[in-house]
Amino acid sequence: MSDILKNYKSLLSVFSIFLLTSLVFADPTDGCELDSNTLFLTSTGDVFYNSSEAIGGFQFNVDGASVSGTSGGDAAAAGFTVQGAGSTVLGFSFTGSSIPAGCGTLTSLALSGSATGLSGIVISDPTGNALDFSYYVESDDTGGDDGG
Repeated sequence: MSDILKNYKSLLSVFSIFLLTSLVFADPTDGCELDSNTLFLTSTGDVFYNSSEAIGGFQFNVDGASVSGTSGGDAAAAGFTVQGAGSTVLGFSFTGSSIPAGCGTLTSLALSGSATGLSGIVISDPTGNALDFSYYVESDDTGGDDGG
């Protein structure tokens, strides 16, 4: 009976490590999991955001794919016009509306190709001032010794 218990504990330990690893290294599932002033492109084409200030307009490039359409998200809810041409996406409002500070899905992209991320990110506040945004990159810092 003690061998069965040892095997069970060993299996439980391996399962716990696997579960913890998959949770720690998983891609974000919504924009509120991102650091402030960060964008992330999901494998399904959703662009998540987390912004400390209201957004008056945005532009970015999709790396590795072409954009064939845009829809939805908080940009659409704010009345933004969002267009994709080639690998470039541009969003703004003709009426001067803005996306409130916060987090969520900025827009959803229909993509052709395998996108690897976003680059050339330009985000502005409602008065046209640049906001310092970056692209979310999963941390590979495991806290281990680098041998140095």
